[in-house]
Amino acid sequence: MFLTRHAEARQRQRSIPSYVIAATYAFGSDHAVRGSLTAYTLDREAVELAQESYPASVGKTLSKYLGVYLIIGDEGKIVTVARGRCRPTHH
Repeated sequence: MFLTRHAEARQRQRSIPSYVIAATYAFGSDHAVRGSLTAYTLDREAVELAQESYPASVGKTLSKYLGVYLIIGDEGKIVTVARGRCRPTHH
């Protein structure tokens, strides 16, 4: 999992912990956006899956981050990290 400088800056600005990014990347729902980009979203199903792999304290905390999404570039790099209640869509 590699974050671009832009994604690292957004992670800091938006106070999104690394374990939330890792859980979103590993368990999040994915769909294509804007050509070759892919979005991974931390939804309830992803939180439930992550709770099986993470300690209980981390699993409970993930629920606070529902809606976090990652945009992954065509090289597999995380381009940006954001909070949201809805998924990014095609434009």
